[in-house]
Amino acid sequence: MGFETKPIISGETYEMASRFATAASEELAAIAEASAQATCIGKHWNSIAELGWMATAIPEEAGGAGGDLSDLAALAAGAGRAALALPLASSCGVVPVLLAGHPILADVASGAARVAAILPGASRDADGKALTGGATLHGDAVGVETPPNPTHLAVVVTGDEPMLLLVPVDAAGIQTATYLRIDWRLAADFHFGHVAIAPGWIVARGPDVLRRADAARDIGALLTCIECVSAVGALVEHTIEYLLNRVQFGQPLATYQALRHRVAEMYVEYETLRGIVARALRAAQSGDDAWQAIAFAKLRLGEAGRAVAESAIQCHGGMGMTEELPANRLCKRLMMAEFEYGNRVYYASRLLAEQDAARLLAAQEA
Repeated sequence: MGFETKPIISGETYEMASRFATAASEELAAIAEASAQATCIGKHWNSIAELGWMATAIPEEAGGAGGDLSDLAALAAGAGRAALALPLASSCGVVPVLLAGHPILADVASGAARVAAILPGASRDADGKALTGGATLHGDAVGVETPPNPTHLAVVVTGDEPMLLLVPVDAAGIQTATYLRIDWRLAADFHFGHVAIAPGWIVARGPDVLRRADAARDIGALLTCIECVSAVGALVEHTIEYLLNRVQFGQPLATYQALRHRVAEMYVEYETLRGIVARALRAAQSGDDAWQAIAFAKLRLGEAGRAVAESAIQCHGGMGMTEELPANRLCKRLMMAEFEYGNRVYYASRLLAEQDAARLLAAQEA
């Protein structure tokens, strides 16, 4: 490939994740039947467990590798280049933050425990009703990204007394429907029919639960953004390669000015998104309160991801609709990523609420 974009983070971990993701995605793209696709995803999940990906951010004393945010970012960036259909942000980032200090993290690190995280906002059914707790757990959580064959659910229940629960998937009263999303990632709908909450399921209570949930959502959003920066960069590369090699009416498509302008706009979107996400990563690495920088990055991802995906499909024409083409898989991943860990509306509302609170405080002090 002649043109290459600059990754947001590089190194051996990035290169390893990129090679793995490319091979896994190509294998998955060659499979047409849904159950066989799910089997393939499960095989690749076992492979990254053996490679220790889930152990990356788990402390050594808890059975993990004791890595830092740079290690997680490198995995996400490498995997994003080929739209790896595995829940890296959730399993490698969100779950270790949400369940910090819990003994199950040793099994998460080894791959023996597979935990799906249900954060506030995700735990709502199609009618918008929130999942409720107390003595029992009742309601639905739909569209939850999940590892293959999850063993536990990390559920955040809000209300008068927020609770963080670690619930076995096979507990009485839980019904599960699993399916593949358009980006080939596994998702599930969980129905809780007045499930009696066992004392051993309660990980935390009170305000600390909401702090954990916010921190988990922020790390999930950041890793998703990092992954998608790589996806956008790869999509620009694939589009340029396609236009240079595809010939119509005796001329490469790259000679058409309208298509060249499209690619230029895609590249500008890439560099803009890369800069905003890099700033969010630096803010998170510094240990400061980075949620605003992450919010701006996720807000921009929704706009840039959709714009680049639409332009890539236009440049590829009918070929862009074939699932065997890497560009198609990258476009689908970008379209779905907007809705993970809060969409544009969520982050715009959160930023505006913070701005209003700051103005009110300034007025009171004046």
